[in-house]
Amino acid sequence: MSYRVEYNGGDIELTTLDAAIDNAKNAIAADIGPISGWTVEHDETINDWFVQGVLDGNRVGATAVISGPEPVSTPAAAPPAGEEPDGWVRRVSFTGGTAADAFATASNWLAGRASVLTVSDVSWQSTPIGYHLRLYVTDGS
Repeated sequence: MSYRVEYNGGDIELTTLDAAIDNAKNAIAADIGPISGWTVEHDETINDWFVQGVLDGNRVGATAVISGPEPVSTPAAAPPAGEEPDGWVRRVSFTGGTAADAFATASNWLAGRASVLTVSDVSWQSTPIGYHLRLYVTDGS
């Protein structure tokens, strides 16, 4: 999963949104000079961010466009390993390169589960290869 920063005909791919926004700000500042602030807008329909410098309350210079990653998972038809079909509280695990990736995967999974009645607990931890998120859910099926 990566974010692509496009500015003045060039582009670069970075692994996190924070790094992409910082890169866009640095490119704009290097091009324009001192900046008094920034505008960062997100278009959720296309998952792109738009970064532009602000000087004395006015937008200045070209806009950097950060293209967000395409969704990497869709709601799964089959239950993840460890899920019981009898309505008991169950643990469902998700992993991701960043905490946001793990939460996004869990959100996609929950979006496809109308039968989930409650999420009773959430836990997550950093691991050497990314993040591990666990949801404890009860469903009515």
